[in-house]
Amino acid sequence: MVRLLAALTASALLISGCSGSSSGGDSGDVTLEMWTFKQTHVKPLEAAAATFKQQSGITVKITAYTPDDAFKSKVMSAASTKNLADVMEVHAAGEDFVLGGAGILADIKDNVNEGWKARFLSGTSDAGLVSDLRYQRSLQPKAADAGIKLGQLFSIPFTTGAFGIVYANKTKLTAAGLDPSKPPTTWSEFISWLKTAQEKDAQSGGLTLGLKSSSTGFNWALQPLAYAYLGKDRYQALFGKDAAKTFGSPDGQQVLALYDQLTPYWTPGTQTLSIDDADRAFAQGKSTFNIGGTFTLSAIQQEGMKASDVLAFSLPAASDGVVKNLKLAPLALTGLSMSGQTKNPDAVVKWMDFLTTVDQAGAFAKASLDLPGVDLGDKAGELLGPDLAALQQSFGKPGPETYDAFDTAFQSPVYDQMIAGDALVKMSPLKQESPESTNRQLGTIIADSWK
Repeated sequence: MVRLLAALTASALLISGCSGSSSGGDSGDVTLEMWTFKQTHVKPLEAAAATFKQQSGITVKITAYTPDDAFKSKVMSAASTKNLADVMEVHAAGEDFVLGGAGILADIKDNVNEGWKARFLSGTSDAGLVSDLRYQRSLQPKAADAGIKLGQLFSIPFTTGAFGIVYANKTKLTAAGLDPSKPPTTWSEFISWLKTAQEKDAQSGGLTLGLKSSSTGFNWALQPLAYAYLGKDRYQALFGKDAAKTFGSPDGQQVLALYDQLTPYWTPGTQTLSIDDADRAFAQGKSTFNIGGTFTLSAIQQEGMKASDVLAFSLPAASDGVVKNLKLAPLALTGLSMSGQTKNPDAVVKWMDFLTTVDQAGAFAKASLDLPGVDLGDKAGELLGPDLAALQQSFGKPGPETYDAFDTAFQSPVYDQMIAGDALVKMSPLKQESPESTNRQLGTIIADSWK
């Protein structure tokens, strides 16, 4: 996504003026436009807007442009004609920086104080902040987020989640003699479940994942598996400069051998499925298991499968690994951003503030089935309902037992996860390479990234 957004026209890059999407005057005269790329967020946002209108007199109109490519195209064209929405829901810790560097999003650092930041889940409040590491990477040739400046803030967390969540069809589990009330707690148990389900249903007993984007297998499954098996330090060393510890080493070989245990159970053609396709196939009963993230629950329900018919659990850790009970750090998945063209920044701040209050964040999350960026504290169970509350149990606080997918400071600035993902797909599910040859290839990929 960020690569395509980097292709914004030269005129869009220079935009910093005001749009005509909002009218001025008192709060009661103000109308804001908000764009999102998630269709499942429209009705919950419209419900929030109705309450906000009653409280503030400000009208907010919600529009979704989907899929992602349509959203990107709309933003590009609207930026060049100075007709952007006032507020946008964007992909956090990525798309926000690209649009911010292009002058399309406003820097909101002076609007968001420490008290506001304290509302958000630990580790997520600065997802939209240009850190020194992010700034240094933006200086690299052809960086998608070129133009950002140290200390700028382009978004606040709206929805959060984590990768590495397994979804299983309860009906199919029961038919295979597996107990949906007792999910597997170790990697070997999970592999045993896959084997049992496929033996019962050779046609649709397997596993799906959106491997058309090859980095998903690497990021959503291999990396958390490797983190739990090796522990934080040895896991990070897989991407480092020491050839004795990086991929290509015995540690790399061991984690690839574990991952390769999935190979017999992939649903045929999984490597051709997009993320949406994989979720759809699972919802349609074409597979028994699907690997995704906490955000996958809403996609499954959108495809017609009830959340109550799904068992969700974190990818289990290997029993002989360093981390026995792996937790996942909550990641800011989408953020709320202010357009650099809005005529009503104060009204935008009020709307963003309203959406990130505890009660409103909980109401939105329950309606959308996306976990909120706001820390709901003791009210989480009451506000979220059982399905989302169960997913939130996968979250952990910062520490050695918690895998943080957004912690990439140990990787080379030019490391390309798609190249690594392509190598992994050739091993599993395609069986074109062995774990040994894949380990050597990944070792070369990592070494080259540091040159």
